[in-house]
Amino acid sequence: MRQQSPIQTPSFGRTFVFAAVLLGVVAVFELGGVTVAFFKRMGNPAQENSDDGSGPPPLKIDVKRLMADSPPPVEPGLGADPLASGGDERFAGPRPVPVNPDLFLAPPAVMAANPPVVAELPVVTGVGTPRPTPVPLSAFTPKVDPRFNEWVEQGKLLRNSGDTAGALVKFRAASALDPGNPLAIAEQAFTFEKMSLPDKAAEQWRLIIAMGDRAGVYFSAAKSKLDTAVRATVRETTGGTAEIPSGKLMGLGKPSVTEDPDPAFAKKLTLSVPIRSRMTETVAVREMKVFVLFYERVNGKDIARTNANVSNRWSSPPADWLDGDTETLEVSYELPQPPARGERREYYGYIVRLYYRGELQDTQAEPASLNQKYPPPYTLAE
Repeated sequence: MRQQSPIQTPSFGRTFVFAAVLLGVVAVFELGGVTVAFFKRMGNPAQENSDDGSGPPPLKIDVKRLMADSPPPVEPGLGADPLASGGDERFAGPRPVPVNPDLFLAPPAVMAANPPVVAELPVVTGVGTPRPTPVPLSAFTPKVDPRFNEWVEQGKLLRNSGDTAGALVKFRAASALDPGNPLAIAEQAFTFEKMSLPDKAAEQWRLIIAMGDRAGVYFSAAKSKLDTAVRATVRETTGGTAEIPSGKLMGLGKPSVTEDPDPAFAKKLTLSVPIRSRMTETVAVREMKVFVLFYERVNGKDIARTNANVSNRWSSPPADWLDGDTETLEVSYELPQPPARGERREYYGYIVRLYYRGELQDTQAEPASLNQKYPPPYTLAE
């Protein structure tokens, strides 16, 4: 049985009473739990409804949190809440209950008949844009017909066995199969050089130069071959007195060979190499490198680097190019007698390469095919 509230409320007009009653009815039906909490705060505890199993359990609401989040509004003219400020409770009218839309709950029967629709969102497992799928390198690598490498290898075997005509047939077939591949073209040039057809070889090297950087290492080889051929042609037409190559600081004159017969050696000679300079300042001798490479024929067929005794000296030391534009380097070559049994070696020729500050200045060879067979690098590795 409900007890009378100890709070004495003054009488008000009919309009206010009607509005208060209407608000109380709405609060009872829609916010029963809020009304119970409200009466508890006003000091009028309400009896709990008996649980006869005919309805859902009462809704439990944290009134303190509700009141903290949504404080009751102050009516105009009444000022602050008398209870909150410690004033007389007799002048405190009924305070309106704040309505929170999030607290409106449908009965369980309605929720069961009309379940809420839950949107299914995609599960995000990482942050940022997904990684692109890597493309295999084979997608960018041009496919080579397996017959290409097979025909190139067959051509090499035929050329090494002396069948240069058959080798050219294989190389041309491979080149027709893949015209953009410089390998078959370079092998044709090497074959023409072995056949002592430098003009035919030069045609193949020009094809490689036209490819540009796409030819890779073959581009450098072709450029070196053609440069060497041009220098050799100029020296032949000028009697070995050609000027220093354009854009270079130093150059080579025509080397001369002086035989020195000695029964203790199979071959003994001295190679004199004139080295010219166009520099007005002093030549940095420590930054100049001269390579003299001798070659021999082994067992009458193969060409290989020498194993003879080689030494060198300047004809008029010191070499400073102060008294003129030419200094001469003398290189001694001593090939011992062959053993009774074993490989037999005989003198074949030489290559001279001149570098200054790591850059190729000039090169000479005798016979000239050695320079084509072993092209010099343009720069020296540090």
